[in-house]
Amino acid sequence: MKVCIIGAGDTGAIAALQVRRLNSEAQIDVFSKREELGCNPCEIPLVLSGTVSKWEDLYRGYRVTSFYEKRNIKLHLNTEVTDILRDEKKILANGKRYDYDKAILALGATPIVPPFSGLDNRNEFALSTDIADGRILGDAIVKYSSAAVIGGGFIALEIAAALKARRYSKVYLLVRRDIMRVHLDEDMTEKLKQVLVERGVDLILPARIERISSKNGKKCAILSDQELEIDFIFFGIGTEPNVNLAQKVGLEIGETRGIVVNQYLQTSEPHVYATGDCMENWDMIIGSKRRHQLATNAIRTGYIAGRNAVLGNKISYGGTVMPFITKIFDHQVGAVGFTEREAQEKGIEITSTIVNTPYLREPRHGKPAWYKLIAERKTQTLIGAQLISEEIVSGTVDKLAVAIANKMPLIKLVQIDSCYSPYVQEDQVAVPIQRLIDKLG
Repeated sequence: MKVCIIGAGDTGAIAALQVRRLNSEAQIDVFSKREELGCNPCEIPLVLSGTVSKWEDLYRGYRVTSFYEKRNIKLHLNTEVTDILRDEKKILANGKRYDYDKAILALGATPIVPPFSGLDNRNEFALSTDIADGRILGDAIVKYSSAAVIGGGFIALEIAAALKARRYSKVYLLVRRDIMRVHLDEDMTEKLKQVLVERGVDLILPARIERISSKNGKKCAILSDQELEIDFIFFGIGTEPNVNLAQKVGLEIGETRGIVVNQYLQTSEPHVYATGDCMENWDMIIGSKRRHQLATNAIRTGYIAGRNAVLGNKISYGGTVMPFITKIFDHQVGAVGFTEREAQEKGIEITSTIVNTPYLREPRHGKPAWYKLIAERKTQTLIGAQLISEEIVSGTVDKLAVAIANKMPLIKLVQIDSCYSPYVQEDQVAVPIQRLIDKLG
């Protein structure tokens, strides 16, 4: 069996590993146009902030070439795949042809840089899974002391926090609509805005950027009502799926501009699969199409596509409930499912509640936690949750993700047995669930 995997990020590596586990004789070729293996954009701020001392500490597992060598997987770096000859079942890379029985597209995504007037590629940065982007930004950070971060997503906020950790004198966060809008409603972002401002971030919202200019070695962001002079600009606006190759060879592209896949992650060409950031995803709540470009989804879909390529479509992918977690300064932010805003846009009649409760019992010096839970009135099931706390929230997010994915009625969710000890963290999600049930009547 011959398998060609285009992309050597998390999803491509996991797919290659599954193929090898299931077929010890398979010929596996993994292609990447980059010079070295990369890592997730969410890990890069760890080095930029100084939390992790050097880039090499991010290289582990399938992010080192020995991972491929030990498993007899041929890794082709500096090798761009320029065509897929579907009728011949061959790919074209750096002028050479490679046969495949199955091909897996793990093309990833590209950071968006808006077309502001005056951009000149000098002291303008963004992050992808290419570690080279992180190195370039890291070299700039140690030389300067002021920056404008454009965007309100989690990468933008993580970079702003990293710069303040480096004792930057000025960090402007320029947001067009609201921070963390994909994951949080406005009533929850107010707490996060307070955290940012208290830590010295200059939050400008809404920010109407008219143009960018360069002057005397500085960058200038010209807004409708003021002009900001800074050392550099970082764009954290989001990413677009890499679909150019798929478009070129005639694969179907969906309404979200991702590559259309079925439940087995096959594209419109049955012998070609698509995974991770480049695929069009869908939610498990109502089945609406969406992008979900996170490392966890890349790993899940890489696992499924790799196994389906060998076993003949034994595993069905059900979609995502969009679980998410990050840390901004000393606060963890978690979310899963729809925001209240998105649910309303989709025409779902909902009820929501917000509860502020200690995550640990007060005698144990626990920190407050803000919970927002959102339920569909008709089914009385949870369809969304948002959490902010200085304590760990990931376990609660995962628990609620399982409940949403399985459409568990709230009355059953509130009865789940939970462990407890005064010496460890106490999950108090039962309190907001009870209040949500009361509001539903």
